[in-house]
Amino acid sequence: MTVYKAVDMAIRHRTLAERNPFADSASMILRLALRSPEKRWGIRELARMAGASPALVVLAMRRLEQLGYASRESTAQARILEPAQLLRDWAAWYAIKPLKEYRYSLPEKTTAEKTLKLLAAARAELPGHWALTSMAGASLVAPFAVFNEVHVHLPNAAELAISWQQVLSLVPDRVGPIHLIQPYYVDSCSQGIRDIHRLPVVSDIQLYLDCYRYPVRGREQAEHILSRVIEPRWKRG
Repeated sequence: MTVYKAVDMAIRHRTLAERNPFADSASMILRLALRSPEKRWGIRELARMAGASPALVVLAMRRLEQLGYASRESTAQARILEPAQLLRDWAAWYAIKPLKEYRYSLPEKTTAEKTLKLLAAARAELPGHWALTSMAGASLVAPFAVFNEVHVHLPNAAELAISWQQVLSLVPDRVGPIHLIQPYYVDSCSQGIRDIHRLPVVSDIQLYLDCYRYPVRGREQAEHILSRVIEPRWKRG
């Protein structure tokens, strides 16, 4: 029995939301597949790497196939098609999702660049598995647009925000330039975090998603990351 047929019973009992390839439970699968879009990914291979069930992988890939973004290469393999457009559609879906965030300013007016230096200097004292994202993160990966706000992914932000206030002397400010964001993606948002100039930065895929939703030149910055960083890596295989 093929992998696809073996999970048919499980698929019948899944909800429509679970079939959404951009939803939290399936997003790790998509992130992994987008590492090498031309690769023929095995269903069980993706399930093992993502820590997901083969049934969920099949659901995500079948939905991508219905949307024209995946091709079933065999009964147990699939390949991503049109990865750039797939990423744009994912970003458009993600852009309308609400994010819980806490905004602050510093006691003295400063620049975004100086704020990044402050974060680097205080990194050991700042709690949580945090990482820069949006325009500030992009400035360390593929700088393009001028920015004046610093966005930080901070899991459990509601519990950790007070500690951040104390360490950095942050002042709560509804229009402040420092954003502590509770990530939309509970698990997959941490995939691909790396250090750049002594600062943790989210993956290039997550940078694209967060820049795309940023209102001031965010989509331009997102496309710059796609053309200068993500697509060249796809071509190298």
